[in-house]
Amino acid sequence: MAQTITDTVVDLQKPVNVVFQQTFLRVAQQLCPYFMGTLPGTLNKQAGTSTIKWRRIEQETPSTTALTELTATSTYMQGRDADTPTFTDVIATVSKFGQFYIVNEEVDLYNPNRTTNELVKRLGESAGRSLNQLMRNIMEDDATQRFADNALNIGGVQEIVSVGDLKRVINELSRNDAIPFSPMTTGNTSIGTAPILRSYWAINHPDVSVDVAGLTGFKSVETYAGQTAVVQGEYGYFGGAGFGLRFVQTSDASIDANAGGVLSGSDLRSTSTVTDVYTICIYGEDAFGSVGLGERHTDGVYRAGDDPGGWEMIFHDRGSGGIADPFNEVATLAWKAFFAGAVLNSNWSRALRVAATNLTN
Repeated sequence: MAQTITDTVVDLQKPVNVVFQQTFLRVAQQLCPYFMGTLPGTLNKQAGTSTIKWRRIEQETPSTTALTELTATSTYMQGRDADTPTFTDVIATVSKFGQFYIVNEEVDLYNPNRTTNELVKRLGESAGRSLNQLMRNIMEDDATQRFADNALNIGGVQEIVSVGDLKRVINELSRNDAIPFSPMTTGNTSIGTAPILRSYWAINHPDVSVDVAGLTGFKSVETYAGQTAVVQGEYGYFGGAGFGLRFVQTSDASIDANAGGVLSGSDLRSTSTVTDVYTICIYGEDAFGSVGLGERHTDGVYRAGDDPGGWEMIFHDRGSGGIADPFNEVATLAWKAFFAGAVLNSNWSRALRVAATNLTN
């Protein structure tokens, strides 16, 4: 009798080749430090709206009045008054971003193998940095600003970051009950590791990292990396008064050229005779909301199965264009993403504006 053949047409369909998607996400996600710790929002496609809403349940006022002993007749809820929760809604509208390449067949014929995969990497880098810079703009521009050496405004910035600047921000966040991201860990003096306190994230430009690393009390990342997970770009820690800051550097942090004070003898980075100004974004958990990386935000690495969320890599192979490509010569590579960002709690973040030491001399 005839035997049934299991085939890939009907029974077990061919698996989708996800090499390009994995390459894209692996490259893109590690370039998005500004998404760390933000509260993710999800774009529900075909839901008839481009608006994302985050709802923040406000903190309760602590109860300091003792409950009286119950006596006499029992009543509904025993005469106790229930608290009414309060909340704040934050709304943002998503926008679409993307880029693409058009590739002809000669690219495949005359270039070494894996050319397409290399192009995907370049798109992944661009996608990651594009979303990173969009989220950076929310954090740098919309967070409550503080200025180095207590300057009144950005035009008065003429100093690099100081211990006092960082202590002021830590104090403001802790007074406002900002939630730290990482727990305290204890070091071990016998193996040369350092303890770190519960910490907020602090993101800055590499030009500023040199100044931060020179502060009294700064601990380089290698002194604690063995006792807690670190993220892409993390370079060290500063602590004081019960809380710390874990610093992450990225070249996507902005530089406001000629935005500070006039140079007054200090050797600071400057485009002309006016100080360039940098921003250190310091924030606690859920201070910001974001759309663009799905439910699970970046921790510096892509894992197989991660949800790409609001972005995607799109590849149309040669021959997929129909009559628009009569000789099957053209392929396209593209990335597309929907993005929105918002400040969810202005009490839990600060944008510290500082100068940076000139290292070119």
